[in-house]
Amino acid sequence: MTPMFLSIGAGELVVIVVLAIILFGPEKVPDLVKKTARVVVYLRNIANSATDTLKEQLGPEYADLTPADLHPRRLLERTVLKEVQADLDAIKAQVDGLKTDLSDAGTLESLASLDRSLADATSNLQQAVESDQ
Repeated sequence: MTPMFLSIGAGELVVIVVLAIILFGPEKVPDLVKKTARVVVYLRNIANSATDTLKEQLGPEYADLTPADLHPRRLLERTVLKEVQADLDAIKAQVDGLKTDLSDAGTLESLASLDRSLADATSNLQQAVESDQ
């Protein structure tokens, strides 16, 4: 995960500096930059400390944990999906094999046609029900 401040381009940085000079004056800008740097370092230390504490409490299997791993999707992949990934891969292979068999037999096109017909019939039925109400 890329920190937000690294995604700032040169043009955006120039605009920020010009606005800071206009709003705070050229004599206060260096002091504001120092204070901002201290706040960033302080917040980074808090994040690192929280990550270290979490690693200690979760145990050795989470020794390589990073804050990006705490995103719900990655956490789910790391804990739950890791155990069933082989089963999911086997199911995917079976489905891919069925798709190949169906497309070879021309059944896939007829199923798609049937699906479109069912969708049309469903929408016509819904319109008829709505018009009766």
